[in-house]
Amino acid sequence: MKKVLFLSDAFKLNSGAIDFAAYICNLRHSSLTGLFLGDSESNHRPEPVLRENIICSGIPYSDDRPLAEQKLECIQKNLARFEYACDTREIPQEHILIVDHPLERILLECRYADLLLIDPELAFSEKVSGISGQIVHHLLKDAECPVIVMPDHFEKLDEIVFAYDGSASSVFAIKQFTNTFPRLGDRKVSVITAHDDKLVPLVEKLKMKSWLEQHYSLITFHSFEGDSRSEIVKFVLGKKNIIVIMGAFGHHGWQEVFSTSHAEPLVRYISKALFLSHR
Repeated sequence: MKKVLFLSDAFKLNSGAIDFAAYICNLRHSSLTGLFLGDSESNHRPEPVLRENIICSGIPYSDDRPLAEQKLECIQKNLARFEYACDTREIPQEHILIVDHPLERILLECRYADLLLIDPELAFSEKVSGISGQIVHHLLKDAECPVIVMPDHFEKLDEIVFAYDGSASSVFAIKQFTNTFPRLGDRKVSVITAHDDKLVPLVEKLKMKSWLEQHYSLITFHSFEGDSRSEIVKFVLGKKNIIVIMGAFGHHGWQEVFSTSHAEPLVRYISKALFLSHR
């Protein structure tokens, strides 16, 4: 894995997301390409939000200066911060400001990248344009590389949680994550299965366990009765320093945990990283 994409808001740089991105890049000595969503007619931010972003970036907002001038200064400051954060961590970097046709531009970049990291602010913040949330939704379904929705805050990674329902997509996600990050073999691994409407056959669980034991040293299986969407949320609540790995987004199964009713408690309020992959 050599090329990692970092998708964020050009007007608001998330330092926690930068820390996580640096951790990921250092695991595989990867470069980082920042994809920053600017302001356009199709992805317009309300003026109060822009004003807040400008002030938070450290620029004194003034009604006497043209808003466009202050917006540009805000973007330039955030791009410089991104460049500085990468340079101080010795991570090769470049950045791209995306204004027009953002979804098409990002999907094209994903086609020629190894991994896409998404700032959770773009997906869940009510202060960001609804268009940004729609873009993220499409990326989770259509990106031609695995995707990680980053946590708001990151210190370290202690536990890997695999969502396993016996489907080809869930196994593919587990194998892809494991092969992408071979240096995480010493982390604690929790494999979650929930009964839902279909039991995972014992023979398949044993095969999954056998495969995982070739890559990880500490593995625990957890089986729950009930709805998989709610069980995974309950399992990760209160846990710290974990990443959740799930299969194909956009179909029935474990990925439905990323519905509107579950995305925020899973990714935002408990601040966990979420790795999504599809075949």
